[in-house]
Amino acid sequence: MRMRPYEALALAALAVAACNSAPPVPTSSDPDGKDLVEGAVVAATESAGGVRLYKIVHVDDLPEPLGYEYHLIAYDPKAGSFEEAARLWASPSRTIAIPHIEVRKMHFMPRDHRVLKVEPVSDAELAPYLNRHKPQR
Repeated sequence: MRMRPYEALALAALAVAACNSAPPVPTSSDPDGKDLVEGAVVAATESAGGVRLYKIVHVDDLPEPLGYEYHLIAYDPKAGSFEEAARLWASPSRTIAIPHIEVRKMHFMPRDHRVLKVEPVSDAELAPYLNRHKPQR
């Protein structure tokens, strides 16, 4: 049985839509922050309102009492909800607001946040972190 051209186009459109679909939003985050790992795409509430997207590119495990420090990329625009943030992650309209920001776990954990997915960190995403942490001569 041969596929008609319009059927092939419809199938291709469904495949593209599936690849670009928003990740599901978990109902909560891990209360201990164990889901905040390298490559995690995180949607977190902002004190000024809205939900911002972040991607964790590196995690430092510092001696106590310092604990974990997250190195993130912050994205624009802010969303109105976690679901909208997930759709934003799947769309090409997001841009980098801050290429590298450091946040200690104790400062990040009080924020309502959701890990939307975990994906590899690219060399381009890691570059601002590496440039900032080059050994000084």
